[in-house]
Amino acid sequence: MSTAPAGPLDGAARTRPDGWLANPFTSNRATAERQAYVILARHHAGEPGPVRCLTARYRTAVFALGAPPRRVLKRHADEAGYLGEVLAYELLADENVLPDLHRACDTSRTLLVDHLGEKVTLSGADAFEELVRAVVLIHTASARWQPEVAETMAFWHTTAALEAPSPDWITRPDDWRRLLQLVTDAHGPRHVPLGHLDLKPEHVRRRADGHLALIDAETLRPDITGLPDLITLAHMADQQGHPSPRWVRHAYLHHARELGAHWNDHGLICALAAFAAATGLRSLHGAHE
Repeated sequence: MSTAPAGPLDGAARTRPDGWLANPFTSNRATAERQAYVILARHHAGEPGPVRCLTARYRTAVFALGAPPRRVLKRHADEAGYLGEVLAYELLADENVLPDLHRACDTSRTLLVDHLGEKVTLSGADAFEELVRAVVLIHTASARWQPEVAETMAFWHTTAALEAPSPDWITRPDDWRRLLQLVTDAHGPRHVPLGHLDLKPEHVRRRADGHLALIDAETLRPDITGLPDLITLAHMADQQGHPSPRWVRHAYLHHARELGAHWNDHGLICALAAFAAATGLRSLHGAHE
C-alpha cells in the first residue's frame, strides 16, 4: 500500500478527530452549486452569474461567479473557520497580499472576494522572492496596524503568550517559550505572531494592481508565529529544486529587516530549532543549514 508523501510540517501538524464537524458540506459539486445559487439570492443579490463550483469539501466550498469569473464565493461549514478567515482579511486589509474582500455574511458564513485568475510561476528566483516578501509582510503586519486594531489584538501579543501556559499541542513547553522570546526580541513586545498560511504554488496569484497575493487565508492564526511559513517556503523550494533553503532563509531575513524586524541569522536559526523541538516537527527542510 502506498503512503501519501509527508507535508512540510510533518510531525507538528495536529489532525482533527473524526466527526468534529457537526454539519459537513456535500462533496458533490452539482449539489454545492445549487446551494450556492440559493445563498446568492438570499444574501448576495446582484452578484454575477453563472456559478461554477471550484472545490466542494466537507469544511468549505468555493465558487467562481461570472463568465469570465469576476468574484469568488467561499462558504464555510465551521463558524470558527469562517470567523478566522474574515479576521485575516480585516487584519491584512492594507497589505495587498490577499484578494480584495467585497462582502462577508455571518448568516451564511460566506465571503465574496475578487477572482484572481493570473497564476504565478515560482520557478525563477525573482518570483520566489516576491512570495517571500509577501509572507514577511503578513508576519510583520502588526507593526503597521492602526491603533484601534492594535488595541483589539493586544490579547495576542507574544509577551502575553509568554506569561500564559503553553498550548496543549506543544510537546516541550520550555522550547515553546524560547521560541516566543526569540520572536519577541526580533519584533518587539507588541508583536502579534500571525502565521500558519496555507502556502502552495497553486495559491499564489497576481492581483490586478500587480501585487502578488495568496488566495486562501482560512488557516492564518495569531498564535503560532511565522516560523512554520518559513519552513514551508524552504520545503517548496526544495520540492522544485531551487532556490536553496539557505537562500530562502536569507531572503526572509532581508525582507524582515527591511520591514522593521530585528532578526539576525543566528537568532532565526535558533528560533527554527526551537519551533521544531517544541512541536515535534520532523524536518526543517534545510531552512536552518
